[in-house]
Amino acid sequence: MHDKNHTLSQETKDCIVECFRCVQICEECSDDMIGMDHSGDSQMMADCIRLCRECADICALAGQWMSRSSSLTNKVCGLCADVCDQCADLCEKHASHHALCGPCAEECRRCAKSCRQMSRTSTKAA
Repeated sequence: MHDKNHTLSQETKDCIVECFRCVQICEECSDDMIGMDHSGDSQMMADCIRLCRECADICALAGQWMSRSSSLTNKVCGLCADVCDQCADLCEKHASHHALCGPCAEECRRCAKSCRQMSRTSTKAA
């Protein structure tokens, strides 16, 4: 049950900000890649677009759940961290072919770190 008097910790607020920053760059990165020349490694490009979109989705969900103090915050943040790491791994491989993949990977790493910490600290609340 939600506690009406509950205020979000600074750590939670910071994690929410990181999640929504990650949403923004992942959406921008994937959208920009859609119009690119896919003649090189078209499968890697398709995988990168898909993973960026999936990362944006889970980051948005994590931010929303943290904002409402969900008792499942630790679980969604753990998954978010895993997806962010996967997205960063692929974007790093693709960074030499796409200008936004480097910054996307960096933001995914920051978000993963913040969500991983949140998943550990909010476990006791679940």
